[in-house]
Amino acid sequence: MACYNRRDKTVACLEHLAIAAGRSRVDYRLFLFDDGSTDGTAEAVRAIESDAVIMRGDGSYFWNRSMNRAFEAAMQEGFPAYLWLNDDTMLRPEAFDLLLAARDSAAPREVIVVGAISDPEGGHTTYGGWRYVEPRFRPFLARLLDPTDSLQAVDVMNGNVVMITDGAARKLGNLDPVFEHGMGDTDYSKRARKLGIPVLLTAGYVGACSRNPLKGTHRDKALPLLQRVQQIFSRKGLPWRSWLTMCWRHGGVLWPVHFLWGYAKVILGRA
Repeated sequence: MACYNRRDKTVACLEHLAIAAGRSRVDYRLFLFDDGSTDGTAEAVRAIESDAVIMRGDGSYFWNRSMNRAFEAAMQEGFPAYLWLNDDTMLRPEAFDLLLAARDSAAPREVIVVGAISDPEGGHTTYGGWRYVEPRFRPFLARLLDPTDSLQAVDVMNGNVVMITDGAARKLGNLDPVFEHGMGDTDYSKRARKLGIPVLLTAGYVGACSRNPLKGTHRDKALPLLQRVQQIFSRKGLPWRSWLTMCWRHGGVLWPVHFLWGYAKVILGRA
């Protein structure tokens, strides 16, 4: 897990985790990277997870690089499986039943299981697994899948709730720290598929989390163009080094076109 200055939400997430793990008789150890919280998050976590491994940052790591550090520490210790969990995602009591059922369906193969996440109020799907619409010509255009009664293979995933078997983790390695905030989960799932590791969506929702708001981001069309351009180059937008790596690694022969279009569509008002 990664966290930054949302103590109450982080604590609530861990409380939901404990309930779900207890129901399914899952033993776990928490590896948390606190990226410079000043609201007492780490201390609150320590009070409820006394054996947690808590690492500290200076506020410059953001999500992907924080998760890279936490995942590295967990893999050094070694476990049968690893769970990525966003601290704004509240697991349902049956979460591990669904995650483990998906994992066991692929045994003894390596597998990644992504949990389907719903909106806490509306109930619609907010995060989970995505399937590409036009993978040949538009390799980054995907649609979010709703869970069904059966497992579904997906192309890419959100990192809110992800279970990775040890074999898959050893073959794939860690999240790539070249990605400053986002995109690391997308890259990880795309690398998995290239190595023949299936990425499966759970047959049902495992937790709840609202979508991040668009207000104030480069996707907010109410902002003046200059502010939108500034936002797209920020760490929570499309920072050029991260986006360049994504396009070069996964965009095919037209990767320069996809790289430029990521910025042009904001300037042209298409995003």
